[in-house]
Amino acid sequence: MTTTSPLTLQANPSPDFDAKVQSALTALRHALDHAAQTGQPVTQASSLGAEDVVITHLLETLKASANASRWGSRFPADVFVLNTGKLHAETLTLLETSRASSTLTWRVFEPAQEQAIAFIKTHGELAMRESLALRKSCCHIRKVEPLGRALAGYGAWITGMRAEQSAARAEVPSIDTSDTACTKYNPLVDWTWGDVLHYILINQVAYNALIDQFYPSIGCEPCTRAVSLGEDFRAGRWWWEDERAKECGLHVTEHKKLSNAHLDALEEETIFILREVAAVFERPALLFSGGKDSLVLLKCAEKAFGSKTNGGGLPYPLLMIDTGHNYQEVTDFRDLRAQELGAKLIVRSVEDSMARGTVRLRSPDEPRNAHQSVTLLEAIEEFRFDALIGGARRDEEKAPAKERIFSHRDSFGQWQPKNQRPELWNLFNTRRAPDEHFRVFPISNWTELDIWQYIARESIALPSIYYTHERDVVVRRGGADGSSSLLVPVTPLTPPRAGETVVRKNVRFRTVGDITCTAPVESLAANAFDIVLETITADISERGATRMDDQTSDASMEKRKKEGYF
Repeated sequence: MTTTSPLTLQANPSPDFDAKVQSALTALRHALDHAAQTGQPVTQASSLGAEDVVITHLLETLKASANASRWGSRFPADVFVLNTGKLHAETLTLLETSRASSTLTWRVFEPAQEQAIAFIKTHGELAMRESLALRKSCCHIRKVEPLGRALAGYGAWITGMRAEQSAARAEVPSIDTSDTACTKYNPLVDWTWGDVLHYILINQVAYNALIDQFYPSIGCEPCTRAVSLGEDFRAGRWWWEDERAKECGLHVTEHKKLSNAHLDALEEETIFILREVAAVFERPALLFSGGKDSLVLLKCAEKAFGSKTNGGGLPYPLLMIDTGHNYQEVTDFRDLRAQELGAKLIVRSVEDSMARGTVRLRSPDEPRNAHQSVTLLEAIEEFRFDALIGGARRDEEKAPAKERIFSHRDSFGQWQPKNQRPELWNLFNTRRAPDEHFRVFPISNWTELDIWQYIARESIALPSIYYTHERDVVVRRGGADGSSSLLVPVTPLTPPRAGETVVRKNVRFRTVGDITCTAPVESLAANAFDIVLETITADISERGATRMDDQTSDASMEKRKKEGYF
């Protein structure tokens, strides 16, 4: 009895199959011609799926053709594979046999091991199934970041994307020039699944054994399953997610390309200020909450001074004033990042001040955010800090908008507007009396958009709550006049009030702080690039949209700053 393979059963070509093959060859010749002319080679991205082995075979055919000499003595195309560390055994087997038999050069890229290990240690082996944000974060570590390395120095790349694969890919062009730095060629864009399998069959191309197990789309083993009759081709990828979210980030095209050129100037200014603090003050510290702004500041500090792993290290400790009501995801990430850098982390808690009697709450459920001022001043006295580096930005709110970069504090730790020094031509007056100190804000001139562009460019890891996740919230009126509304997270510290309805929404945090006064915003943004696009259209500052303590009056932050906060 003869057994017919699933591939043979599905290998039904279109009537214009031969024309499609010629069209694909024409697109590949165009890519090769452009590579030969510009001196920038082209590379094929291969996941060892059906489409990928077809394209590799087409490139090998062109390399063996009689007119291959038109591209010079060195064929200007190769193949790369992203070995995520989670590939199927069948895929790895095909990778080895393909590399051994192919006439093309193959390159294999793996994720940065320290990032992959840290992700698993923090979130677990199957964290990608817990939330869209964690899945996208995993994809970024294992695919997107290695992709950047794979494409470095190349002027174009070739993919197996087909319009038939999903609704999200229905409008994919055969040649995508939206990224001016690296053109993307999709030579099989108009091929059907039957065309792909027919080509494999008639040309006896070695293919992935998973195809015979009904895997039309092949990715990482934990995130890919076989599909059933009638399901979409990519239904087996991240099958637990909403259909709209099913891209890993490799083929996401931003609708608007933003320049990152200005980030170099901002980074240079920040590094200069961080080094100035180290040179001028005797006992500085860097305020580090584990939030996005302090993580950007820490990244710049790492560039300024290096880390323990490369013989450098921060010349000052990290200081955290903990209310005792911080989000666990943030404090865990804070500790992990400090450990990675080998930095000294000092944590002082408002609860310690409460035990000493220097902080007294009017009621047990009173927000503790404003009381951080007392604990901060106590820490300054304990360690005799003469400068504290913070991540405040002028675009956040009215109070920091008029702040100096080197902000003087009097002997009581208070901010006095009349005692602030002019900062002309970036010349900073750091003179102080023995019992005075400075607060220094190196990223004062950055905006929220700058922060997210920098996070995207530098691949800075963040606590997971900065990205979309499902959370129980209530919609609550806020603001001094009750004209605005907030999504208040439902927690033991912030239970719903009488008459409020608990709803489950996809949210993310724009800024993080004490649980009792920090609210999320509704969002599906699962990575830094998504948030960049959201931030462009935001018409409310991050604190205005999310901080309940700032909405009691327009002067809330100003009042706390004069008392020693900020």
